[in-house]
Amino acid sequence: MSTLAKIYDDKKNTDTNITTRKTYLLGVDELYVENNYNIREIDQTHVEEFRDAFIAGEHVPPLAVKVTEKGIKIIDGHHRYYGAKLAQAAGYELRLECKDFVGSEADSVAFMVTSSQGRALLPLERAAAYQRLINQGLEPSEIATKVKRSITDVEQHLQLLTVGEPLIEMVKAGEVAATTAIAMQREHGVKASTVAQEQMQKAKAAGKKKLTKADAMPQFSAAKARRLLELLSVSDMDNVEDGAFALYVGKDRREEVLAIINEYREGMPQAFKEAEQPQQDCGDELPLTRQDILEQSGVETWACAIACFGLKPEYSFTESKYAHAWASDSVEAPEMMVVPADTITKALRLIKEHEDNLELKLWIADQFEEPDSEGTHFQRFSSVLIETRLDKPCTVQEFTALVKQTDRECWSNIRMLRQAVREVAGQMTIPDEGEAA
Repeated sequence: MSTLAKIYDDKKNTDTNITTRKTYLLGVDELYVENNYNIREIDQTHVEEFRDAFIAGEHVPPLAVKVTEKGIKIIDGHHRYYGAKLAQAAGYELRLECKDFVGSEADSVAFMVTSSQGRALLPLERAAAYQRLINQGLEPSEIATKVKRSITDVEQHLQLLTVGEPLIEMVKAGEVAATTAIAMQREHGVKASTVAQEQMQKAKAAGKKKLTKADAMPQFSAAKARRLLELLSVSDMDNVEDGAFALYVGKDRREEVLAIINEYREGMPQAFKEAEQPQQDCGDELPLTRQDILEQSGVETWACAIACFGLKPEYSFTESKYAHAWASDSVEAPEMMVVPADTITKALRLIKEHEDNLELKLWIADQFEEPDSEGTHFQRFSSVLIETRLDKPCTVQEFTALVKQTDRECWSNIRMLRQAVREVAGQMTIPDEGEAA
């Protein structure tokens, strides 16, 4: 019977492209686990499954390890390691197949996130892993590239960490789904935890153990809303000064109208009622769409809105007013408002990203005669900038200085541009912007 080893030995006489990658067999006691390094919480059931696999002699994928001053540290395969420890304690002698992990600390975290051998990550575990990469200096777009997820996925999980400690504890306890927690944070901002606790008390009183999205963010009856419109549509209207008008409801409809309105008011969480009446007065007319906020109120207010309520095409009046109040106070160190530190960090990061994008667009406009109306040039250079920063942290000016050292012939092809920048970055230092390229 032929084997891969035989094919490899005879590769000179065949057309095969077969290659080998070494793995090593190590004793269980030769490996060590660094405290709080694994992004997954240890699941004892999963550990016991690997124990049984080792005892039965089944195939178990190799562990990824890195040699450090302390010894051989496990990068990926913690459940397999603990399963092997249990098998060893049961009297079975075995050695673990291991392979070298090559890469930076950020690569290690990304590898643990994307590993197909590990238990599926819980939302808070994934969020913590993304935050660890943020703390190592990576941007959300860079994280998305490393973990092979969308930027939206990264932003949503990072937002999960800003919902407030009480709501995070509810997610950990399984009382609230992560998606519901994020939706509540977008709807209620810094009051999300208070609203969640109020709604959870109502759910428990009704005999429920988990706060569903419908319970957390109750929607008023569509039938009653339509009925209210029917009652008001036949009411008399009279203009008053300053363009306002008054509705006159007949006696036969008055009680029903008031009953529907009162029912709607009673169904609103108390924290939401307070949020509907913010103390800061920023004016009666505020831009509500994301683009209008950016154009009319500036990048700081735009960043505050996204940081608090997520990336949405349009914000409610309350959300827009909150963002304006925060920005008018101080984005970095607000004194009149209480803003979570993670939310402030996110706003500052968004401002920096916007400034970087603007600087890159201005540089592109100077380099090309035709306008970049479809944004193809920007997308190309922005993608290569993100990839470059994964290996070599740099500012936009430093990146464009690198690009200037490449052949302009490759600027219109992303693959050629990527390769050219890599070659220059690997062979030459980044000159100051004032130096000749």
